[in-house]
Amino acid sequence: MSESVQVIIHRIERIERELEELKLELIELKKIMPPTLETLELTGEFAGYKLKAPIHLTVEYNREEDTWCVENPELELYGCGETLTKALRDAEEVFKALIEEYVLEGEDNLDEDARKLREALLRHVEVSP
Repeated sequence: MSESVQVIIHRIERIERELEELKLELIELKKIMPPTLETLELTGEFAGYKLKAPIHLTVEYNREEDTWCVENPELELYGCGETLTKALRDAEEVFKALIEEYVLEGEDNLDEDARKLREALLRHVEVSP
């Protein structure tokens, strides 16, 4: 091999080592830096229901448990999962259950707190009888 090819190979190897070091640094930074996503706004359709008002979800990531969670305490809407997508899917299932239990259920069967939750849900979602 000519000297210039050896120089190029040496440079490539050095760049590869530097990239590996940067990759390791990035992994360490990800461990200590919180995610930048703090809130999420749901609009349009969610869990098969048309939303007439946005639903705001607080987004949190628990590094110790490696779990994403979303929540809206006013609507008693929560979801957790290994990824943000899985947390949102979990929240969709909870939302469906909330609609079935509090909105589609006859109002006579609900106590005062349940009626307040029903009203809060109805401010956000369109439901056909």
